[in-house]
Amino acid sequence: MLKEDQALPDYFAAPICRNCGGELHSAYCSACGQRKALRFGWGEVRGEAWDKLRWFETDMVKAAFRVAVNPGAVARAYVLGERKRHVHPLKLLLAAIVLLLLVIHQTDFFGSASPGLSKAIVLVRDYSKWSFSIGIVAILIASLTVFRRRGGFNAVEHLVLATYAHFVILIANILNLLPLYWWTGLDAVKAHRAISGYYMGWVEAGIVFVAFTQFFSIDLRRQWWWPLLGTAIFYAVKKGALYLYGRAVIRIVMAQLA
Repeated sequence: MLKEDQALPDYFAAPICRNCGGELHSAYCSACGQRKALRFGWGEVRGEAWDKLRWFETDMVKAAFRVAVNPGAVARAYVLGERKRHVHPLKLLLAAIVLLLLVIHQTDFFGSASPGLSKAIVLVRDYSKWSFSIGIVAILIASLTVFRRRGGFNAVEHLVLATYAHFVILIANILNLLPLYWWTGLDAVKAHRAISGYYMGWVEAGIVFVAFTQFFSIDLRRQWWWPLLGTAIFYAVKKGALYLYGRAVIRIVMAQLA
């Protein structure tokens, strides 16, 4: 504690941890792990802010790569207690959603070059930007339907798997949209949509298949049909949900225009 007659430079120079009060023998406290506190100045503020941002970005990139390669394995490890090693699934998912919305806006994937767009088309376009969130529900339903009795996992633990897997699906969609940064124009967007329709469904199904296989420790030589059945249910649920979502959007838009 700072004494009344003690100068601040002397206070911070003392070999004492200002977090827990322990004695310092190095740059870091052996009791609580905090780095030796320095008196705040503009340089200290800039340094701490940069360190936090740098470590945050580094951790997020490393975590995103681990999940992209092994979505089911990371989800299983997180559920079984490895919480510090892996980033919370919601943090990754929110980061992917923000990035996807930014890419959609920058590439004008749901836009149109026509200045005469009606209000109805604009509303439908705006609602369509959120259709990607349906995937996590489809993964959760498929997981609970096929693997509810396998491993003793509860619904929240199945949701962790769905969140990690959906994060990888969003990253795949972001990468799929990147060519539109260079291949611009309404015709390019239409062509890209048509081409993407042939392979993105398979890409998403493959991600879900791998996630189910890893999370539930499936031996593909003997039990390959379990993740395949789960993937088929995911695909069917997502297609059905997208159809219902489209119908709901049309009704909401019609009600707003009435």
